Amino acid sequence: MDIHAPNPLLRRRALIQAAALGAAWPAAWAQEPFPSRPVRIVVPFAAGGPTDLMARAIAKAMNQSTGQPFIVDNKPGGGGVIGMSEIGRNPADGYTMVMPSILAVTNPALMPNYPFDTLKDFSPVTVVGFIPHALVVKPDFPATDLQGLVRMGKQTPGSLSYASSGIGTSAHLAGALFAQRAGIQATHVPYRGAGPAVQDLLGGRVQFMFLDMSSALGQIQAGKLRALAVAPSKRFEGLPQVPTVAEQGYPGFDVHGWYGLLLKSGTPAPVIDTLYKEVKAALAAPDLRAMFKAQGIEPGGMPPAEYGEIIRKDLVQWRKTIAELGIKLD
Repeated sequence: MDIHAPNPLLRRRALIQAAALGAAWPAAWAQEPFPSRPVRIVVPFAAGGPTDLMARAIAKAMNQSTGQPFIVDNKPGGGGVIGMSEIGRNPADGYTMVMPSILAVTNPALMPNYPFDTLKDFSPVTVVGFIPHALVVKPDFPATDLQGLVRMGKQTPGSLSYASSGIGTSAHLAGALFAQRAGIQATHVPYRGAGPAVQDLLGGRVQFMFLDMSSALGQIQAGKLRALAVAPSKRFEGLPQVPTVAEQGYPGFDVHGWYGLLLKSGTPAPVIDTLYKEVKAALAAPDLRAMFKAQGIEPGGMPPAEYGEIIRKDLVQWRKTIAELGIKLD
């Protein structure tokens, strides 16, 4: 194309073509394929836990499918607040995601100065995995079902205590809610993690606890722990013989733990859709599903709108429940 052509007509055509080409460049840039550079998945917990395991599994799968690195960045502390804050420090372009737990919907009710509005500040992608909790006791515990446990609590008020991996965790909330629904007094004993809590459970220093299935499944299968119930509204596929809390006389009891991907609010819809499809495809892979199942994790993969509705409902439910139970972090 020669815009300096001597023929006025040819020169005019050349200028028009150059202008049209120039106008097309911004559109070409705007349509840059996503992702075209590394994507960071911020995990607001320490390496080695279930959230980290799930994040690394899908990161590996999406690296292979897109040809771009998906980098897991662990930012623990503050009940997930430190990691979630990373979203606000980056553009709403999809290149920084955060993978919180259900703390994203319980913390707003537990922390008076919680720095986020989970609905307004974040855009949901999908749930990566659900980890149900089981109410577990030591193998020789006298009660063989929930009714037996409740009878013990009512016969000797104040004799029962339950462990959790920390104040405000889903295990704590499940234990407090169960005690309220069952009409028993049970003392909450928080620990720094599930490991020491299980040790004291086996040692008889606490009587029961709601333990996440990623920690409980292997020990239940090995006979080191005994499950009296599972906390979600439906039975867990890996332990189909164990009834739910709701089935044993407490209808409506439904405590579920989820781990999902969130983006900064304002991220373009095509970017959200691309990431959702990539995660969904990763979660459909037989090898990944088998690995999740062995770890007591139920794969997610619902559309962004459905995940958003889960967040919305859980925010309402847990704010009401935490207020009723009078649970505070301090």
